[in-house]
Amino acid sequence: EGVIPNLERRYRETDSQWVRDEIAKFQAAAPCPACGGKRLKPEALAVKINSLDISDTSVFSIKQAHEWFASVHKTLTKQQNEIAGRILKEINDRLDFLNDVGLEYLTLSRASGTLSGG
Repeated sequence: EGVIPNLERRYRETDSQWVRDEIAKFQAAAPCPACGGKRLKPEALAVKINSLDISDTSVFSIKQAHEWFASVHKTLTKQQNEIAGRILKEINDRLDFLNDVGLEYLTLSRASGTLSGG
């Protein structure tokens, strides 16, 4: 077992706050150098529509995303619209639903831990 896996395991398994505090001194949160913290593979980030990748659209509110996705078809070629038509319809239907139930303020990039349980 290497040093990093050992520290991670000990951090997970201990009941001692002191041990956690000591191990935490060697830990730091840092964005991934490959994706810049976007949590997607470079191949997924390479696909762009109107100069935006999927990560860029995930920071939109549901309302903003609905407006953006509803207008995307206007900027695509006929062939691109044939390819993307069904998925764009599905995305818009789901965004419509989220708007209709009052969740238009949420963003897709929001961490689930920040959401209310009730």
